[in-house]
Amino acid sequence: MSDIFRIIDRIHIEGRGTIYTTTIPKGANLHISDHLFDLNGNSFKVKGLEIREIFISDIPLHERPVDILLESADKTEPDGDILVGGQLEINFLFCNHPLYPRKVDEDYKEEHRVAGLSHSCALFSYEDLEKGKLSLYGDEITGLAVYRGWMMKPRMYSDFYNQLEERGIILINTPKEYERYHLLPGWYKEFENETANSVWTVGNCMQDVFYISKELEGSYIVKDYVKSRKHEWHDACFIENVRDQAAVNRVVGNFIERQGADLVGGIVLRKYENLRQNGFHKQSKMPLSEEYRVFVYAGKILAVDNYWSGASDIKFSAQEYRWIESIASRVKSNFVTVDLARKEDGTLIIMEFGDGQVSGLQQVAAETFYGAFLRKYMK
Repeated sequence: MSDIFRIIDRIHIEGRGTIYTTTIPKGANLHISDHLFDLNGNSFKVKGLEIREIFISDIPLHERPVDILLESADKTEPDGDILVGGQLEINFLFCNHPLYPRKVDEDYKEEHRVAGLSHSCALFSYEDLEKGKLSLYGDEITGLAVYRGWMMKPRMYSDFYNQLEERGIILINTPKEYERYHLLPGWYKEFENETANSVWTVGNCMQDVFYISKELEGSYIVKDYVKSRKHEWHDACFIENVRDQAAVNRVVGNFIERQGADLVGGIVLRKYENLRQNGFHKQSKMPLSEEYRVFVYAGKILAVDNYWSGASDIKFSAQEYRWIESIASRVKSNFVTVDLARKEDGTLIIMEFGDGQVSGLQQVAAETFYGAFLRKYMK
């Protein structure tokens, strides 16, 4: 098993370089002249190392901050916030079939097949995890892992993360990182100039919904902190006039009722943007727009493709691609998705962020997706 060190702070010191603050996991070792690898497989040599003095005697050594100075051949800084002591290798975790524990969930059968060609893949029972128990099957894995499966509420993901860590398996995103990009309030403020105006409640009280909507005008979309019911467009998603309290009451009321126990956080009202249309969904009559899903890994674009099946080819100008790269570089998580759409005036807008582990591939081919991970440690 490779030792995994999370970067928790970066401090640039003039004339000396960047100091990276980490902690040394229990049982791990770190010495001057050791070689570490970032998430993109770039190599760094430990040039300096110092454990911070903390005047609290009961803090274990492995929890104390450690400052390290790194050097690399090309003078770059590490991509992402993970350093690996030893060659970078990425494992994958999938949900198993509810009835056949040693088989993968049917919806992830193709991903599991392709991932297994080049990566170690373990399975776990989502149903057992809901009861607080971690049941693992498939390959025996340790070290860095990426989960590919169904969405989890933050508390469930935190339990998942902690139980895996006890077995020497470290998920690529911490519970804090998962929550930041899985829930809209976590990422909205930093990217509010590049996304639709949004307001939200804490909880699902209709009086609170009316209160946050009183200053709004025009058309709005209703969702919770994670998902909308966009395939119930006219019944539980789209509010044509947010000043129409009867319409707000009907659409939001339907949304709350139909989400039921799956409602996460509170009610979000997001301004409806006029997007470049590609038609309408056959069943729900939901408008289909020019939209893209971008997977961001360690602050860089990993893969990108159309969101909707049958949509036209990707059409980014060089300037737009640089804008997407700038968005990726600002992300404070190792693995996320950014969903983009093109407005009627031709500009791009952020529609949504998501944790990359629980985001569907949409039109990205499994071979492209898992091949991109493989190339990270074939340098």
